[in-house]
Amino acid sequence: MSIAEFIGPAGQPSRLEAWRQAWLAIDRNERALEFVQTRIGSLLLCAVFVFVLGAGLQLSVAALALVAAALFAMILLPAHALTVLVGSSLFYFAMRPFRIDGWAGLVREKSEAFPLGGAMGLQLASVAVVLALSAMFLFWQRQFSDTTAAKRPVLTLILLWSGLLMTAILSPQGTLWHAMHWSVVGVSVSSLWILAYSAIDARGKDTTSTLHRSAFLRPFWGGSAVPIGKSFGFLNRFAAKDETELAATRLKALKLAVWALVLTGVLKLCEFTAYQQYGLADLQTAVLAHAGGNTLGGFANWASLLTNYFIDLLIIAVWGHYIVAVVRMAGYRIPRNTVNPLGARTLAEFWNRYFYYFKEMLVDLFFYPAFRRYFKGNTKLRIAFATFCAAGLGNFLYHFMRETHVFADGALLEKLWIFQSAVFYSLALATGLIVSQWRGRKVGPEDGFLAYHVWSRLNVIAFFCFLKIFDDISGEGTLTERAAFLFGLFGV
Repeated sequence: MSIAEFIGPAGQPSRLEAWRQAWLAIDRNERALEFVQTRIGSLLLCAVFVFVLGAGLQLSVAALALVAAALFAMILLPAHALTVLVGSSLFYFAMRPFRIDGWAGLVREKSEAFPLGGAMGLQLASVAVVLALSAMFLFWQRQFSDTTAAKRPVLTLILLWSGLLMTAILSPQGTLWHAMHWSVVGVSVSSLWILAYSAIDARGKDTTSTLHRSAFLRPFWGGSAVPIGKSFGFLNRFAAKDETELAATRLKALKLAVWALVLTGVLKLCEFTAYQQYGLADLQTAVLAHAGGNTLGGFANWASLLTNYFIDLLIIAVWGHYIVAVVRMAGYRIPRNTVNPLGARTLAEFWNRYFYYFKEMLVDLFFYPAFRRYFKGNTKLRIAFATFCAAGLGNFLYHFMRETHVFADGALLEKLWIFQSAVFYSLALATGLIVSQWRGRKVGPEDGFLAYHVWSRLNVIAFFCFLKIFDDISGEGTLTERAAFLFGLFGV
């Protein structure tokens, strides 16, 4: 094939464009759908999918092996797909119950007080306790569904978990009781939000058994404490209804995984170019350097800020695409986590496009409960308060609760200052969203090219760029120092 044939004559589609269009439409191609519905075709598709996942280097070998085993088992044993899903997720929960390294490190440290099995024994014992407590909570909720606590499962779970945290803080240091308490707190906070979704489902029409719900606390596709895929109630809404739809869903999974692989390459190239070739500092380093009196300079600080924004978008897109792709390969055509965030023209639209499932969690668990109960006579105040409960209170609670391992040494008041930037971040985000809602009419095409396509998007980028300076829960760099970095960008 000549280069001219590959590129194509001027004004006519090229061979490359024809291939691209065929690839994008593969989930609607009748021959492809028929092939994937065969046993050999589905196994071959799954093998290619696992290869693409591995090529992205986003999963450890053990995690990739578990994903592969679960997906192949679901293809080979379609009648037992639910059992495979729950069983593989239960195994993953037992092996990796903590969502962040801080909790895993704490349990390793506390395991010295646990005579049986060390850190693994402490971890497995905690998983067993959390599974039992989750089952008891869901069965209790069903049995006493008319009580106020059962009708408000999210608030009930947060209060119960807070009591568990305080008990752990007050437990005697260096004892088995202390170690076990903190391990249970860490396991439970890693699975609290998906349990909250299961509790909400139990009040709805989803027919998944309570036993299956209580065992589904960390899906085998992994991810953070934000439940991508939510729970069975959500997954079952997107489950394939027949073999053709299942084949199309799995082809869409492959397409998304390939796109994630492409974005992985773009991400690595951007990181290499920015941080190695040009020597830019990451945003945290730039902030701390400025706080220490060794500022990198105005141009370098601006470059770090903007680079951090765009690389962060790529990271969340790659991470979310791989997870959603696995869920789709399992047979659930759930929405993508990230969809063209640079196209957002409002703050709320950006949050919906940037991290869909985190936004959904805040809306489902905090916005709607507040919206249904408070300020019903004032629409603007009702929406504003519900937005504050979600983007402000809920957002802060999520980040605060997952980092409470810092209180394990008993220094509660001393460690609270770590969250000062997180408090400001949550309040600023909530305020920005409320003001954006109150502004009334959204910009439209009739407002002109610059207003619609340029300024509206630049405003969104600017807001989240500057807000990212305060997105920190490490405790390094105070709120005042981060504000000084922001003002320093403008020479103040």
